[in-house]
Amino acid sequence: MAKYGRKTMRLDTSGFESLIRKLDSLGGDVKTAAEVTLKKAGQRIQTDTHIALNNSYLPAHGRYWTGKTSESIIDNPTVEWSGTVASIPVGFDFKKPGAGGYLISGTPKMKPDPQLRKMYKSKQYMNEIQDLMIESMNEFILKEMEGK
Repeated sequence: MAKYGRKTMRLDTSGFESLIRKLDSLGGDVKTAAEVTLKKAGQRIQTDTHIALNNSYLPAHGRYWTGKTSESIIDNPTVEWSGTVASIPVGFDFKKPGAGGYLISGTPKMKPDPQLRKMYKSKQYMNEIQDLMIESMNEFILKEMEGK
């Protein structure tokens, strides 16, 4: 099983292969670019997850809030490498106590947190994260092109 329990968010990065090949052909540091890009995405998701746990978004406006779910957010995630594949854990650590999963999907008696649902279930948010990552990779490519 994964280090942080189950996974609820997946991001398709197949479009980055061409950017990585371009950076590599320019002699750029692909590993550093991948790490920086993933860290930017992870930091954005971390920040947005903390914001989504604001009482105004929570069911019953946070009336039953204990703070355990905030403690289960993966803060300051680090990039993990498996050969040439890089990944970064984001969202909630489901091995810790908290209601992250229930807040994302809701229950029969509880509506989900609308911000968390938007983040973890909508393609719009994933597209925003992809755009952030593409922008970051393009910055590395531009630096290499200007340096030559």
